[in-house]
Amino acid sequence: MIEVTSSEEGAALRWLAKRGQRVGRPTPLLTALIASRQSLHYRGFGRYFAIVIGVSIIGGGYSLLFGPGATQSGVGYFIYFGIQLGLWDGIRRRERKLRASVPSRSPGEHWSQVLGGWYLVSLVAAFAGGIALAVTMYFTTAARTYAVSWLGLLVLSALCCGWILTGVLRSRVFGEDPESLAVQRALRTERIYLAMPGFVVFPVALELLWSGDLPPAEATPWLVRYIAVVVVLQAISGILHWRRQRRLPPGHYGRPLPPDPGTPVDWSPPANHADGGARSSNRTPPDSASGSTPS
Repeated sequence: MIEVTSSEEGAALRWLAKRGQRVGRPTPLLTALIASRQSLHYRGFGRYFAIVIGVSIIGGGYSLLFGPGATQSGVGYFIYFGIQLGLWDGIRRRERKLRASVPSRSPGEHWSQVLGGWYLVSLVAAFAGGIALAVTMYFTTAARTYAVSWLGLLVLSALCCGWILTGVLRSRVFGEDPESLAVQRALRTERIYLAMPGFVVFPVALELLWSGDLPPAEATPWLVRYIAVVVVLQAISGILHWRRQRRLPPGHYGRPLPPDPGTPVDWSPPANHADGGARSSNRTPPDSASGSTPS
């Protein structure tokens, strides 16, 4: 049996309405599916908080492994890892609970259809471009410690994002009706942004703003170009994904809204006017005009 709360039903109503499907009450399956994207708002926040804090504490000691000259963006990267893992843990727990009540199967969509070309390009730019830049920095500048420490963070980011993307693309599909499949297709597109390429460059961008003397000066222009390229590519992929999934196809997504009662009608009697009252008193009854006598 699928169990959902009134708060989850409200969240599902708003999510469906934003995508052009207004219903009075969504089906329990759709409510449970949509609730998985906001599970930490209602349940499991303590677990999510513990994951984020625990991973962030580990990140605090990352720069100590390399000594002076290492990048100071390690804490930012590990906070990102904790957010990723905490959110994905909440989604997986909700899906495991749903699997006990609803039949599921492997997804039919190819991974390239889910990710899209622009997202793949932004992903390659973030990881392959960043790794290439770190290796170049190691061989062409004196900041080898900085290059190695940043390269390690990029590798960890690639592993974390790859694990989440693999889970999203291989996650089970619940139900067989077109409406639940359409909702899950839109949710899968949202979830790939748990591995958002922009987060990969965000900590190093903050490092450039707050401590511009730490990265090697000769590599700073290339870092700025690298960050700009990744952000622009991710923005393009996000806009295209939003345009593709902003409206769900027509179908039965729940109990219909009550019919519109229409424009209210004023049933109050008309105002009495002097001339109208005089004409009314002088009007001859129909029976008298015809000469008939009431029986």
